Amino acid sequence: MQPVASIVALGGGSSQALTQLDATALACDMLSYGDDLFRRLKRAEAGSLLILLAENGHEPALAAAVKAASILRRRGGGEAAVVLPSIPALPGPRARHRLERAAQQIGGCLMQPVGAASWTDAVRCIVEPLAVFGLIGVDPREIHGLLRTRLALLHLWDDASLDSSLQDARDVLVSCRLRPSATLREVDAAATRVRTATAARLVLAGPEVPRDEGPDAIAAVFL
Repeated sequence: MQPVASIVALGGGSSQALTQLDATALACDMLSYGDDLFRRLKRAEAGSLLILLAENGHEPALAAAVKAASILRRRGGGEAAVVLPSIPALPGPRARHRLERAAQQIGGCLMQPVGAASWTDAVRCIVEPLAVFGLIGVDPREIHGLLRTRLALLHLWDDASLDSSLQDARDVLVSCRLRPSATLREVDAAATRVRTATAARLVLAGPEVPRDEGPDAIAAVFL
């Protein structure tokens, strides 16, 4: 069976981040960085989604992500997202323009985590709704369709700057990570917050997850 996603770490920092994720629970193939990474990619079973964890937003790092995605697409891989390291605050107009231009250059979705959001949160937000049973399920085509050539900002739910990002949103993916004691009221509250802030299309998921150190909810705001 094709993996839900191929998650590729393109450096030491992102490889360390992979150790926080359970490849079996996520039904993913995780490939850590190393001198033989591209050789391993040429033998890997490509996932229906491709998530490339870049060490920075400079041209060589983005070129490596594009190369990895190209190899996996030739092996049957699907839509790709390149995830950058987190930045402490929302990008200003000039920084956002650079990010949007970089998304056009790589020809795919470029995801920028903000504040406490991280590489692992990007994986959780995109993959858990597809791999983990949830009280609120999603059509896989909805998530695949979000990963177009554009910029996305990734926020944890308690990040106050999320509301500012929502003002410019075209699409929003919210994953409410429901622990065993959770109720649908949490999902309803998340939907209300987003719909109060924006008329953008909302894709809402509620995967049931074990008690872990991950956030309660994550939002990807597609611009």
